[in-house]
Amino acid sequence: MLEGMFVLEELPPDLALALWTAFRDVMLWAGTPEERRAGLFSPGAEARRPRIDGELRLPPALIPPLTTLATVVSHPGQVGEQVVSLSCLDVARWAREQRAMGTAVSFAQAAALAWPDAPGPALEVGRLLVEWGRLPRAETWLRRAIGLARRARDWESYGGAYVALGEIYLRFAGRAAARDATQAARRLEGAARFYEMASRVSRRHRLRQVRAQAMHGLMRVGMETGQLEQAERCAHLARRAYGRVHPRLPELEFDMTRLMMRRGEHERAIPVLQRQIDMTADPDRRLACGAMLARAAAEVGDRPLYERSWSAAWALLDGRRSPAAADALVHLGRAAVRTTDWLRVQQVVRAFGELPPDPSPSPAA
Repeated sequence: MLEGMFVLEELPPDLALALWTAFRDVMLWAGTPEERRAGLFSPGAEARRPRIDGELRLPPALIPPLTTLATVVSHPGQVGEQVVSLSCLDVARWAREQRAMGTAVSFAQAAALAWPDAPGPALEVGRLLVEWGRLPRAETWLRRAIGLARRARDWESYGGAYVALGEIYLRFAGRAAARDATQAARRLEGAARFYEMASRVSRRHRLRQVRAQAMHGLMRVGMETGQLEQAERCAHLARRAYGRVHPRLPELEFDMTRLMMRRGEHERAIPVLQRQIDMTADPDRRLACGAMLARAAAEVGDRPLYERSWSAAWALLDGRRSPAAADALVHLGRAAVRTTDWLRVQQVVRAFGELPPDPSPSPAA
């Protein structure tokens, strides 16, 4: 595939061409030895690029980084590695907000190659690849970030890379669970090992946010391995480390609600799930919470709430094929069995092909 092709595929034509041109300029500049950069571009090269100051209608967030990246062509021997790298990361962050993940990864990779000794850009490539679901590539970049961070004594990036590796191995375990229990168990052991490494680094260097993420990860490992008491302890440590305001706090609270369900604390989970449904606009999260609410209502014998929440969650499914949809079908199927609602059991069977197995039934099930 042509390098940076995702940039051309994900964005409107004029903007895509401008970004792809900037990306290719940076990649050429980054791949050229520093002593040869001054003569890299011909004298008229800058004039052949789209004019940022009027020819293009750029989103405001892209004007500063693309203006800076234009100096790669106009002054290739003078612009610094750090400046180029940080500008590429600004473009990557904008692209991620647009859900143009291929573009985000391309510019993060350009940032890492432009400033090759810095661990931060390599870590950002790895994190974006995890978010995008490209796990083997993400692992390669994260291991690179670990080596760079160790040499630079950048312990924040060092711990962050181990947290991201833990996330990869948790996802690997989820993929392997249905076909190879032994492989899934090994992946979970790997995830725990990476999170524990991140936790040790966070304690040694007083990195509160790394500790929060490591404890959050260990909580999720505990849930998958059935160590629910340990999972709850890790959850409380994570909440304390995250503090009152943190972007990942809603995710932790959702995982804590999942833990309540695993522990059979259905009555306690019901008001929490209702609040989470009201507070989120994300369709996958609303689906997950709605399906768990139907399950919790079925477990405590609240038939009206079961009926309402089951129907609402089913409407959100709408033919979706995602991990959230698969989990929702488990809860909806088990809720229908619990209430001997055989018509709805048949709905789930028709959608799934069979009644979905419950891999981790709650103690009260």
